[in-house]
Amino acid sequence: MLITQSDFNKNLNKNFFFEKFPKIAVAVSGGPDSMALAFLLKNWVLKNNGSLLALIVDHQVRKDSNLEAKNIKKYLIEHKIESKLFKINKKNVIKKNMNEARKNRFNQLFNFCNRQSIFHLFVGHHFDDNLETYLLRKLAGSNFEGLRCMQQKFIIENIQILRPLLSYNKKNILLYNESNNISYVKDPSNKNLKYSRIVVREFLLNKNEFIQQIKKEFDVIKNYFPKYKKMIFDIFNKISIDISKNKILINSNILTKYDFEIQIKIVEIIYKFLKPKKINLRYRKILDFIELINSREILSSNLGGMSIKKDVLLISFLS
Repeated sequence: MLITQSDFNKNLNKNFFFEKFPKIAVAVSGGPDSMALAFLLKNWVLKNNGSLLALIVDHQVRKDSNLEAKNIKKYLIEHKIESKLFKINKKNVIKKNMNEARKNRFNQLFNFCNRQSIFHLFVGHHFDDNLETYLLRKLAGSNFEGLRCMQQKFIIENIQILRPLLSYNKKNILLYNESNNISYVKDPSNKNLKYSRIVVREFLLNKNEFIQQIKKEFDVIKNYFPKYKKMIFDIFNKISIDISKNKILINSNILTKYDFEIQIKIVEIIYKFLKPKKINLRYRKILDFIELINSREILSSNLGGMSIKKDVLLISFLS
């Protein structure tokens, strides 16, 4: 799908909700994706009486990162896009890999947005990124929910992450930049085959015969996910006996008749309800717990700070 400002605006207005005078931020790495998004958002906020701030993070991984970040900021300001530059503290740069850089970057972005009461943070992930994520997660044995991959919008640490470019592929983003004379940085790490994502990217570029099949699989996951989610909550409602602020009581006989993966999702729902401020539980921990409740009639245990008591008929989850 070719990117036009008109289509982008329609997509944003149709699929996302904003306040009357939207105050938004965009994470800009300087690559073609985030640069295209910054310029698209610049034109959108002008039409919607909003304000846009581009957030640039000097990751400190490469020796020339600071100069690169300063040049990106200068370029954006020259094109009337207000920008702010952050510098990662070197004590947080230890492994110098993609995951660490991503974590450091988002910590900076989330902290700033929370301090400035910016609820909407845009990032430049596109369709090809999601396809790579799908393949990586499939190879890692991810479950159905994990294979859904990146979503257009979700909330984390009181910030709404928005990805309007998921509808577009890399080729169309590059065409947009070219047609609008938008400069961007070429990150050398995007050619480094020591990273799994880069290996997958190269595979997708060179194995065209597999791409359509992978896309079909990914589309099936996306299309059936709402039905899957409804099924899980229908099961939860079926087995729930009592629900209060600090306690959930369920029928253990019915729960243990379902597949392990469904039992895991039920426990995750209960945990998120009773422990909303806690981070997500590790899959392995939940699986170990499920194996335990399926092997014993009576049990008293703890899972991530949540107390569990099980007898022959019931399981009580307590915050």
